[in-house]
Amino acid sequence: MLALGVGLVTAAVLTFPLPLHLGSALLEDGTFDAYQFVWNIWWVRESLLGLHQNPFFTSYLFYPDGVPLLFHTFSFSLGLASVPLQLALPGGALTAHNVLVVAAPALAVLALALLAHELTGDPWAAVVGGLAGAVTGTTVWYLPVLYLDCAYLIAFVLWAWWRLHRLARPRDVVLLLGLLLALVFASQEYTLMALAILGLDSFASLVAPRAFGLPPRWRAGLVAFWGFTALALGALALVAMHAPATAPPADMVLFGSAFAAALLVPPWVVPTPFWLYLGTGALALAPIALVWGRPTVRFWLAAAVLLSLMALGPYMRWQQPFQGPPPRLSPGHGFPGPYLVALKVLPLFRFFRAPYRWTVGAQVALGALAALGVAGVRARIGAASVRTIATAAALALVIGSAVLDLRGLRAPLTEAAVPAAYGTLSADPQPAAVLELPSGLRASRFAAFSSLYMYYQTAHRKYLLEGTVSRLPPDRRLVVQRAISDFAALPYVKWVVLHRDLVPESSLGAQRQVEEVDRLLVSEGELVARDGAIDVYRLRTFRPETVLAP
Repeated sequence: MLALGVGLVTAAVLTFPLPLHLGSALLEDGTFDAYQFVWNIWWVRESLLGLHQNPFFTSYLFYPDGVPLLFHTFSFSLGLASVPLQLALPGGALTAHNVLVVAAPALAVLALALLAHELTGDPWAAVVGGLAGAVTGTTVWYLPVLYLDCAYLIAFVLWAWWRLHRLARPRDVVLLLGLLLALVFASQEYTLMALAILGLDSFASLVAPRAFGLPPRWRAGLVAFWGFTALALGALALVAMHAPATAPPADMVLFGSAFAAALLVPPWVVPTPFWLYLGTGALALAPIALVWGRPTVRFWLAAAVLLSLMALGPYMRWQQPFQGPPPRLSPGHGFPGPYLVALKVLPLFRFFRAPYRWTVGAQVALGALAALGVAGVRARIGAASVRTIATAAALALVIGSAVLDLRGLRAPLTEAAVPAAYGTLSADPQPAAVLELPSGLRASRFAAFSSLYMYYQTAHRKYLLEGTVSRLPPDRRLVVQRAISDFAALPYVKWVVLHRDLVPESSLGAQRQVEEVDRLLVSEGELVARDGAIDVYRLRTFRPETVLAP
């Protein structure tokens, strides 16, 4: 209860004033990612309860071909958890999404505290560890992105693992597998981080348990867990082989790698990307753990180091040598690291473009390390009053350093009203597709306009010709990549929506496409609604018989 209370207070502070606007706004950092994740959880409900179809495929995006969602950053398990919220709360998917966002910091503190308590048996050390590992720049930066703000699932899996070996009960194998399954369908990248820590634990317990300070492991539970996990992941691998997707360019992986200075140097001392920093409180408590912590600190230190090295990407370096995307992936950019080995051994790694996200797993390990350090200090202090002072000092260190690490980092609160112009589409009962323009990315930053259009789709329910979907099949093309010279070639498109306020923010290619479509609309469409800078056109070339059922 102590950790839950601290977590709730933490969540309120980190997300305020979002809890006061759950059904009308969201945290949006300019990338439009939050809009996509509202669509993700809406689609889970729509597919299961409305359309009664497979949620891992949708024809509502990239119509008429549709697109698979199994290896998209879909966060299906979070969407499934949101369904009761969507049904019970006013505001539907938007409110449910915001509840998940607000709950994420609370769950992160709680999950890490449970893990830390399992390691130490000390509730106050557990709270310190929970705060040190969960309240970081990464936590705040990832708040609008459900796929990335669910790091608490990593901690829950690790907690269940240690609990399994302490109690040696078959039902705890089921609990562990259930939590891992939830993590697999919430974030594939976080799944790899959790499995890396569990794999290190299993290897160390078999080869050198004393060197890593590990307690005895329940061998039957260990074998059962890895056996079922291998079967499940093998089945997913077979599915992936029959649903090929396009991997990101190799150079993007290098550009998405962290560098050591950013992990270790506070961004308020030397300007570095705050989302890479491991956290002042956790780093300050780590030496204390090494001196006064239990032998288990050796394992958690090894885990933190391993995951930090993974965050550095294929080639490790102290500083980021690029001001823009690197020219090519080559050994000249740094020393080969464990991520390069993973790229060569495990093909799945080729589909992830941001190794720096492994800092999240490192922060979980550092939270455990911090808790072990505080527990070690508290155990060595006999006087209750002195122990209280030491605990208060540790809490003050973690909270005070968090204030320095996090100030000014949270995404701003943005109104999330669907423009009134979409009422024309919502009122039309006829199934049809809509062309939304401009297409592509914002010229000034990595933000896909299609994420915004996906959010609007949750209101009008018309098919879109594209969408923001990670790991696309090779034959899917974005609208900006297509030549539109005659709407008769797209007979299933009934509506065209032009966001004229977004056109100046789009690429030159997208702007030229809008000009070409404008010329076509003179003869092939009619303006039926206008809401500020948004124009809605109905096409004369629409043929309802060409629209396929979902």
